[in-house]
Amino acid sequence: MDGMKLDSRILGNRVADMRISRGLTQFQLAELIGRSRVYVGYLEQGKRCGTLLTYMDIVSVLGYSLNDLVGSGFQDPDTELLSELGAALTDCSGDEKESILRIFREMLKMIRMFHGS
Repeated sequence: MDGMKLDSRILGNRVADMRISRGLTQFQLAELIGRSRVYVGYLEQGKRCGTLLTYMDIVSVLGYSLNDLVGSGFQDPDTELLSELGAALTDCSGDEKESILRIFREMLKMIRMFHGS
């Protein structure tokens, strides 16, 4: 899965949404999967990323599939970055975009010189 990452915050939000949709508290879910409420809280906040088995337990007790959980949680970091850059440039004039591109190229040269690449 080179170049791909799983965003633990998105995954955690989905776990929370699934849990809430089933009317369960963090404590109740924790009991069902044999974990602590604190652990479930960390998963939902994206502070901790569980194992595949943990997520399988979660979706199983909540009546969902791993596909429901993961959805578009896998993001290509380059695509995400390019999207953010594009959004930042939408309000710029043509001259501003050209200036930004020149500055970017100069910064890239400096970074590569500094890092020896």
